[in-house]
Amino acid sequence: MDHLSDPQSAIHASRNTASGHVPALDGLRGMAILMVLLWHYVGSSQSIFPGWAGVDLFFVLSGFLITWRLRATRHRPNYLTTFYRNRALRVLPVYYTVVSCFFLALHLLVKPQHLSTFDTYVLHIPSFLIFTQNWTFVRFPLPKDLSLGPLWSIAVEVQLYIVWPFLLRLTRNMKYRIRTFLVLFVLVLLARCLVYLGFPRTGDSFYYNTFFRMDSFLAGSLVYLWHESLLKIDVNKVRASMAILLTLLIAGGLFTRNLSPYSPFFTTVGYSITAAFFACILHLAVSGRRVPAFLDGKLLRYFGKISYCLYIIHFPILQVVASRFRRLGSDWWPDHNDFFRWTAIAFSLLLSLLLSTLSYRYFESYFLRLKK
Repeated sequence: MDHLSDPQSAIHASRNTASGHVPALDGLRGMAILMVLLWHYVGSSQSIFPGWAGVDLFFVLSGFLITWRLRATRHRPNYLTTFYRNRALRVLPVYYTVVSCFFLALHLLVKPQHLSTFDTYVLHIPSFLIFTQNWTFVRFPLPKDLSLGPLWSIAVEVQLYIVWPFLLRLTRNMKYRIRTFLVLFVLVLLARCLVYLGFPRTGDSFYYNTFFRMDSFLAGSLVYLWHESLLKIDVNKVRASMAILLTLLIAGGLFTRNLSPYSPFFTTVGYSITAAFFACILHLAVSGRRVPAFLDGKLLRYFGKISYCLYIIHFPILQVVASRFRRLGSDWWPDHNDFFRWTAIAFSLLLSLLLSTLSYRYFESYFLRLKK
């Protein structure tokens, strides 16, 4: 991994590039997508850690990077228009391609008697087109088929892209900006706790709620603001904080015996603790401090580079492939369901990696070159 040598190097880079790309972060993206793949492919019931938190790591990274881009280009003409244009070029092509293919397949390939499985998608197509499907998941039952389930986080990111430039401009002074973001982080945590205690709800109404998940973005944004302000943070204190936060996460999981993102622990304080933990890792990565050696691996950084398309397509591919393999297994070898299950997982992973690689090289790269 290519580290920035210190916080000043990060700020120097941010002032001289609008891309906001840090090679050092590809390993973290790779870690995030591998956590999500493990959670979805191996199955949440068999996971020994909350792999769904890979989405939270993506949120922390996004908060850091969009703050970087906005701060780096704030003095340029039409910087806000450029920011939204660049975000559109990154997000929309792959997203709308996959969503269009999915709904086209529903129309052409799914038999009428099976459409009830896809009721949520059929009834709420507009929400998937305007990036509000996370609120659909809050208000209505989750789809029986979860092929497009992971897209809720894309909706959250797009919604925060819209408001983040204005949030950053609430205060002109860096000192008060950092304080404001810290206060907002605490307010999000307290709001989840108060709503959970005062208005009993299911966990998914917290998990998919944009406001209740904003603390991860705030944590990532604060990392950048601290670096830009050149505040010195003792690396030993950061590592000690990581140890404390990790202990709290493990204790919370053991106490509740529930690693689900819908558990009482995570829907109250757990999301914020997770965000703070990932923010510490991010700080070490961008300040050139040593992070776990495996983050330097080429394979992990490769996963990070193709992570966007891989995140969007891995689950629909698994849903389609697994159903076909289950049918084959029941017909050909009914006593070896586990063999067909793991074969389906392996085939789905390889196919997802192949398509994501092709997408990054021959589709996404075209639009990325158009960014300013």
